[in-house]
Amino acid sequence: MIHVEKHGPIVAIRMARALLGRPLYWTTAYWIDGLLIDTGPSCAATELLHTLEAVHVDQIVITHAHEDHFGGLHALKERYPQAKVYAPWRSISTLEEPKRLQMQLYRRLLWGTPEGVTDVLPLDEIDDLLCTPDFHFRVVETPGHSLDHICLYEPTLRWLFSGDAFIGGSDEAWASEFNMFGIVSSLRTIAGLRPQRLFTGSGTVYRTPLPEIHQKIRYLIGLARDVARLEGAGLSVAEIAVCLFKEEPRITFWTRGHFSAANLVEACRSYNAIFSPIVELDVDDGTIDLRVDDQLYHTGGSSPQS
Repeated sequence: MIHVEKHGPIVAIRMARALLGRPLYWTTAYWIDGLLIDTGPSCAATELLHTLEAVHVDQIVITHAHEDHFGGLHALKERYPQAKVYAPWRSISTLEEPKRLQMQLYRRLLWGTPEGVTDVLPLDEIDDLLCTPDFHFRVVETPGHSLDHICLYEPTLRWLFSGDAFIGGSDEAWASEFNMFGIVSSLRTIAGLRPQRLFTGSGTVYRTPLPEIHQKIRYLIGLARDVARLEGAGLSVAEIAVCLFKEEPRITFWTRGHFSAANLVEACRSYNAIFSPIVELDVDDGTIDLRVDDQLYHTGGSSPQS
């Protein structure tokens, strides 16, 4: 299944495997000025090539080496042998040998199994700057969803192509490899760019997306604090997951536990191991207020104040 939307000069090509005529999970490639950002899954490669017949493809860039974002690359390289292909250097070994992904059955069914590709250039070779005739895209490293993840930022128009660095909504299940420190840090990096348009890996396009980005940061940090509070009360990971989410979401069943609420709780615990106790510094008129968790200390004193 494929669905095409236009956003000015940008063509968003949403792809999904369908069940009973309904998409199971959208993933999106973006075409702009001869540059294709991600290639979708291998199961949609034929439809993607048909969609691209009306345009030229001079360059391809992969945001990260997950099968729903590079699965169509092999077919695209055959159709457009002259197109240069770029990816983060950490992605290249997986693009060459997709078996490194160790894909679970649901992933093979949902997106198909990618074929390996060669001659992919690391983005370092172009100094992390992708240029088309009319646009310039800065590469922004955004690890967390995966170690190799990058976003693309057009600074003049303040467009951000975020891959899976930003996923909307309130998460209830994560894969065990997701890293909360990386995700929160990358979201803060994205927010610091103050994008005016956010083009996500799912195909959702946000206008003035800062409120949604900040809301996501607050949600994840708040979740980590809830986990710390419940863990301090002596609850186990499984008990914390029940307290926060009531029950494991359906995705836990369909992915055979690859995604789970327990994984999200564990990610919060790892985050808390770095940032607990929570310390905040406020500097004002040469004095420093130190807040450790909910206790406030002033310079020159040692007693907590309310």
